[in-house]
Formats: sequence, structure tokens, C-alpha cells
Amino acid sequence: MAGSLYGFIVDAEMTYFACFRKPTSTSLMLTYPVPPFTTIIGMIANALGVSRPVYFEGIAKLQELLCLNLRPITTLQRPSRELAKILKLVGEEREQRQPTSFPSSPMHKYFLVRPAFRLFVASEDNEAISEIVNALRQPERPLYLGQSDDMVVVEIVWQGEVLPTESDQAWAMLVGARASNEQSVELLRLPLAFASERQLLYSPLLSLPTRFPFQLPNPEPMWRFGDETVPLICIREAMKNAVAGETGGN
Repeated sequence: MAGSLYGFIVDAEMTYFACFRKPTSTSLMLTYPVPPFTTIIGMIANALGVSRPVYFEGIAKLQELLCLNLRPITTLQRPSRELAKILKLVGEEREQRQPTSFPSSPMHKYFLVRPAFRLFVASEDNEAISEIVNALRQPERPLYLGQSDDMVVVEIVWQGEVLPTESDQAWAMLVGARASNEQSVELLRLPLAFASERQLLYSPLLSLPTRFPFQLPNPEPMWRFGDETVPLICIREAMKNAVAGETGGN
């Protein structure tokens, strides 16, 4: 992507707990260490007040427009664990029955305690960025990240033109497996986008350093948000690559 973008930095602080559930976890409720891209786009859609009848159209529009990245503000923490009681809501009369009348099963739930993240958001559409910033400052609905009761407080800390540059310091996750003698990284793939109501696409392999900035051996192409340089994952392009990967490029 050539030329400049428009974007902003938003700090998102969870006031209590957070669980970014891995969709493939069943007997254990596992959490990602950071919010997936789908979760961030959902929060933005919530701030914009996208209504249920046009929800998937609104999500698709944001997926088309936005490039994203993020990092934990504090040191990357390991998840805590609790034993939760999960109700199995089954049957046609589940709305009329008392919760205690449903079968239940114990499950270990992993969660993060008061995590905070710095989100980098950019687009070629300056008007869309301005609309999102205004919505985050005055959201149409209460904001949360992950589960609907995991409330989040957001603060816009920078807004402006995002310029291409080269840097040997990365202030957010990196694409691909990275290694460093001085800094360790966690490798992960995050839910990237919904190709349809039921098809979930995943990001390329990402490296999440335990602290920032991550020092690279040589300068690499990045984007400058104020004083910080980050790689960006453009959802539209990443979706195309993910679909091509699933189909073997055919």
C-alpha cells in the first residue's frame, strides 16, 4: 500500500477481567493473550452503533477499510484460571425455565486481570477514521472487549496522518516468526475476520514480544504513528491471502 494513511492510537483498559476465548477450545475456556482483530472490529462497530439488521454489512465495511495492529501496554501477562460452572441451555423452552433447572458442567476458564492494550488503527479513508474516533469518544453503546460483561475504557491518545517509513524498532506485533537473543516472543495466529456468518479466517503467523519496542537486526518497512513505528495488518489484503491459503491458491 503506497502513500499515506490516516489513523489513530487508542489505549483500551479493561476495568476488571478479560477473556478472549479461543473458538476451538471446548473442555477448557482458553484465552488469547491479546484481543483478536475480530474483537477490535466488533468494539468499533459497537461504538458506531451498528444495528443488528445490518450488522454483518457494517462489519464487512470495516474489514474492507481498516488496517490494525496492537500491543499490551504493560508487561505481557500469563492468564489466570478459575473453575466456572457452565449452564447447558438446551430445549425449546429454555427462555421459560429457571437457570437452575438446566444441566451444568464444570469448566476451567482462563482470563486476564485488568489488561490494557494500545491499538493502532489506520485507513485510506480519512472521513471514516474521523467518524470512528468520534464514536469511540462518544460511543452509541457501552463498550466491551471479548465477553459482553468485560467492559473497557478507551482513550484516544493520537490522531493524524500515518506515513510509511523504515525502522528497526517495532512497537506492535510482527508478522512471521521472529527471534532475538535479548527478547522472547510468543507465536500465535489470531482470528482475523469473518468471510461469512460462519466462516472465520485467521491471521498469518504473528510474533508477540514480551516487551516493546522489539529491536530488529535491520530496518524494515513500517508505518509511523506519532513517535511509534509499527507494521500494519490490512484486513482486506490479509483476508485474500487467508482465502488463497485455504484453497491452495486456486
